Amino acid sequence: MTIDDPLAAQQALENGQLVPAALRRLQSLSDATSFTSDLSVNEFALLRTSSLQPICQVAGSAIYKIGYQQMGFGGSQELNTISSAFNEARHLAVGRLQQEASLAHADAVVGTRVTQGMFDTESRLIEFSLVGTAVKSLDGRLAAIAKHHGSAILTTLNGQDLHLLIENGIVPVGLVGASSSYLAMLSPYTFQQMYSMVGASMTNFEIREFTEGFYASRRIVMRSIERMARSLGAGGIIDFQFQSATNSYQMPGVSSENVSAVAFTTHVLATAVSQPKEMTIPTQQKILFVNP
Repeated sequence: MTIDDPLAAQQALENGQLVPAALRRLQSLSDATSFTSDLSVNEFALLRTSSLQPICQVAGSAIYKIGYQQMGFGGSQELNTISSAFNEARHLAVGRLQQEASLAHADAVVGTRVTQGMFDTESRLIEFSLVGTAVKSLDGRLAAIAKHHGSAILTTLNGQDLHLLIENGIVPVGLVGASSSYLAMLSPYTFQQMYSMVGASMTNFEIREFTEGFYASRRIVMRSIERMARSLGAGGIIDFQFQSATNSYQMPGVSSENVSAVAFTTHVLATAVSQPKEMTIPTQQKILFVNP
């Protein structure tokens, strides 16, 4: 077994590239007589029906440190440092997945499984990892799209869903994803309502600032993935994978038991698709259309 030079591995990661060990594995595929995948039996059988040949498992990963995020408590706002950290980690991981797929001479990556999240609030370390199966298009349908984009088509679709799309003439054109962390602040009036010992605090009522914060975070990521889909020439976005998390905060000088603000962090990963305008959409697929 060859031991990698730590400096070479570090330099590769700093440039957003794969470590030497990953490169050697993928470059040796030309000598392989069998494939590897994480496909189920049904996925594998249906992909063969769609003239897609598995090549190997591919992956992309990034462990990222969130920088200092100033909490000004000057009103509800996006936490740009946290949002940027998640988006940059995803960009690195997707880029490495793309590199592995290209080295495998793949036309697409299917069945992509995603691991994303924060290790803990104290370390401020986040992880974004993707693992999927690189495939070759034997009939040339996905190969033509990959050639047009200059890289393999990445998708979140499992084998069954990809087969269903191809059979209906719909083709994936790439991954779209975004994250946003949005801080929703309580107004002084709502804070008093929540924590006073009399009056409104004794009845049920909606915390409108927090509800609006959830929607604001979601709105930001949806706008981002719609822009990405347009840049790929997509007509719609399907197979949404939503993740959300909340963290509560207290204003300085306020009791630790009293929540003053909540940060809503939303992650979205989905697959952009292209289709003829006259096509009837299968009822099994939920498609969000992006305006041209």
